[in-house]
Amino acid sequence: MKVILPISQIVGKTGESMEFSLSEQIENTAGYPDVVCFSEPVKIEGVLKNTGKEMLLNAMCCTEAEVLCSRCLASVKMPISFQIEETFYPAGYTEQKREKEAETFSDDQIDMSNIIERGILAGLPMKVVCTEQCKGLCSKCGKNLNEGPCNCDHTEFDPRLESLRSLFDIDEEV
Repeated sequence: MKVILPISQIVGKTGESMEFSLSEQIENTAGYPDVVCFSEPVKIEGVLKNTGKEMLLNAMCCTEAEVLCSRCLASVKMPISFQIEETFYPAGYTEQKREKEAETFSDDQIDMSNIIERGILAGLPMKVVCTEQCKGLCSKCGKNLNEGPCNCDHTEFDPRLESLRSLFDIDEEV
């Protein structure tokens, strides 16, 4: 995904600002854990202001991702929205002149791809569940337990006491 903001109308014009609206579809989900696809394009709306020595970006982004449930692996649609407040300096601007950590721009455009990627990653939760009552998958056969019980034997013994089982006949009642 490449999100490029053309800024030629305010470059070299101190105090000028411009409103913008961009939309970009994300096709490659390789960098986004548990994301199956993005069902909505990333929409970015905001204002860019030229202060003379830097560009100040204030924007709102939103999209919708299909993410896998952490318990049952069902697909869940999840809206993601985040605010961007970023400072951009010209590419040749030296580190000593910068007042804070910032991104750079070159020519008449700003590449917003990395900022948007970081915002989406920050907006994704660590764990996603389709519902709070999700029962997940059977640990033995893999059946989705939300669709009904499986026929697996779920009797479990404490492994620390397993050596004592040999002293008793399991079929015999004590």
